[in-house]
Order: sequence, then structure tokens, then C-alpha cells
Amino acid sequence: MNHRQPLICIKSLGCISNLLDGTGFERLAAEAGYDVTDNLSKADVILVNTCAFNQIKEDEAVRIITLAGKTKRRGTQLIVCGCLPSINQQRLRAIHDGVVFGPSDPSLLLAALRVHASRRIQFGGPLSYHQYSPLKKTIYQVKRTADALPLVGGLNLYRRLFAPFFVYARDVYCLKVVSGCCGTCAYCAIRFAKGRAKSKPLPDIQNEFAAALTQGYRRFVLVGDEITAYGRDVENGGTILDVIDLLNQEPQVSSVFLESFEPGFMIAHFPDILQIFNRGKVPIFCSSVQSGSNRILSLMNRKYQAEDYAACLDEIKASFPKVALRTEVMVGFPGETEEDFSATLMLIRRLNLDFVRAHIYEDRPNTPAAKMPGKIPEDVKRIRRKKIIRQHWKNLFFRGSGRKTLQGQNRLILNEPAGRITST
Repeated sequence: MNHRQPLICIKSLGCISNLLDGTGFERLAAEAGYDVTDNLSKADVILVNTCAFNQIKEDEAVRIITLAGKTKRRGTQLIVCGCLPSINQQRLRAIHDGVVFGPSDPSLLLAALRVHASRRIQFGGPLSYHQYSPLKKTIYQVKRTADALPLVGGLNLYRRLFAPFFVYARDVYCLKVVSGCCGTCAYCAIRFAKGRAKSKPLPDIQNEFAAALTQGYRRFVLVGDEITAYGRDVENGGTILDVIDLLNQEPQVSSVFLESFEPGFMIAHFPDILQIFNRGKVPIFCSSVQSGSNRILSLMNRKYQAEDYAACLDEIKASFPKVALRTEVMVGFPGETEEDFSATLMLIRRLNLDFVRAHIYEDRPNTPAAKMPGKIPEDVKRIRRKKIIRQHWKNLFFRGSGRKTLQGQNRLILNEPAGRITST
């Protein structure tokens, strides 16, 4: 009599950190004797690893949970984890009355799978192909094919278009260094789910990094909800710069991709960050400005000035033109005037970055911004987002990679003792 392996379907939504968690859950399931399937109707266990960063992501999570509930076979267990259970449990419970757990503790999954792990499951490594959405699978296949064609892969426009998707590759090792963040952004509810920053001990990072090198990995991305929060929860714990230096000094490492660099940290440590770029191993750098208006940044509780952010990126562009730069902005924050939005639009035009993601502000449960007056009409928010996206595409197709500043030859001055960066 044939006894098939039980099947588990794991659907992860959202950020790299979530996809990496989903990859780790696959390893936990393998430890319990499960095979992975992408087919909801064939699975014996379905795990939906949710994102609830904004309403769009929350709606996507609810849609998949609802679909899984309707599609699953009788007796299949449906489990929900990730940020949604902590951010909007009321909405979740309206469609799901089964097992749920948050992003920091997989013990309920272990219990559901009846896992008694014989070894510690490592949540680092390349992202599992099963964790990609259909769109990301398409991007992966297109990128893999194009990278094999020198005439295509060498084109500047191709590099700028596909640089943000570096993580969708089998040879990029995701090294998780911190969970949670130290921010108090007025619009964000993720901190309610992830909590304050919890750094991975440096010896554990060193051991995992050494093991990854032994396995042949040469390209790395440091993963965290805010990697610049690393070390702040530990007395004399160092900073993320120490971890980057660990990777940079290893001759075998070819690339270190840097994500979720908080702008205030970048500005405060900018001379050290320039030294990191000097080693020539950082092909991608992401720091999310959110707004070009200092008034809106203050309302968002973001602790920096837009001109300081722009001056830093101007210097990176001038000194390291091959580094692909990306950012994120939010339009329609409560109280955002046309003047505030114009400042953001002008910033995107000026910086001419390789990738810009534009979010529409949406109220999130229990956040300060949800209680703020001056809500922007939905149609106005959609128009503003389209203008940001249109400007970014104009930059890509009509301004090339000559990412000049509006003032021409701007350089940076670091004023002591305040550490404020200005352009001259």
C-alpha cells in the first residue's frame, strides 16, 4: 500500500522578510515530513503568511484566506500567520476561526505540524520559488533569461529596470539580522505586529555567514524590517555598519545588497556609508524617503529633512554612478497640500532614481495618523500616485543614467557638531 507524503501549501505575502519566513516554514514542514505544493486543493495543511502594511496588502491577504477556505479539501487545516492577526484580528476572525499566530513565534505551527525538530531550522538562505507570487515568478524567469544574454544584461535601461528584483535569484543568500524596528512612524501598524527591534547575536550572524560561504554563496542581502535598527536593543551591540563590514571584508563576497536603510541613520552615518561604497561591493541601495515635504515628514514622525536626504543621494550618485538607487514615497498623507505633494514630485524628478515605489496613504488600525484631520480624497490620492509613477518613468526613458542634481555640482558638507548634511 502506498503512503504518500502529506502536502503543505504556504502562501507568503509582502516584504522580503515575510518571504524569507515562508521559506523557513517550508523547512519546518520538511522536518515534519511534508512535501510542498502550490495547489490549495491538494494540500493537507494550508499556511497563509500575511502582510498588512496597507489596505491593499490586507485585502490581498483576506482574499487568499477566503479562497483557501473555499478551495481546501475536507479535513485540511488552514493556518494564518504574519502581521494581519496582530493588526486587524477583528477582520481576520470574521473569515477564519482556526489557528493563527504572529510573525515572531512559529511554535503554534510546530504544534500543528507535530514537529519535534531534531535540529535548529535556519531561516536564512535564498528565497524559495514557492514563495514567489505569479508576477514574481514571471519576473524571475524573464530576469534569468535576460541575464544570460550579454547584449541585454549589459544595457543600462535593463539594469535600471531589473535592479530592484535582485533577490529573485537562486544564488542570493538572505541573511536575516534583525526583526522589528525602532521607528514610531505615525502611519505604520507593522510595529504592532513585529514589535521593537530584536537583533540576531553577532556570533550567530558570523556562523551563518561562514556556513553560507562554505555552501558557495557569494551574493548576500541583509534582511530586516529595518536593518538600521540592528544593535540598538543590545548594550554596546554595535550597528548594522559592523555587519556590513563583516561581509565587505570577506574576499569571497562579490555583492552586498542593502535594503530598508532608514534615512535618519543614513544621514547621521554618511561618511561611514561612503566608505562602505568605496569597497565596490554594493550594487543596490534602498532608503525610503516617504515625502519631499519637511512638514509632512514631521507629521509622519520621520526624523530627518528632505534636503539632507537628497544631498546624501546626490553624493552617492556623483561618486558611485553604478550603484542602483531606490526609494519609496507615500502620497495623500493627512493634511498633504498641493505644495507638499509638489515637493515630493520635484524630489523624484531631481534624484532620477533607478526605482521608485509610490504608496497611497491609508488609515491603519490604532495608528496616530488614522486619527489625524485633513484626510485626502481617494481620487486625489490616486492622481498624485499616477504623477509620481509617470515622473519616474520619464526619468528612466528620457533622462537616462545622467542623474544630475538641479543645482549642478552639489557637494556635501558635514557640519560639526550637529552632524547635519547640507549641499553647497
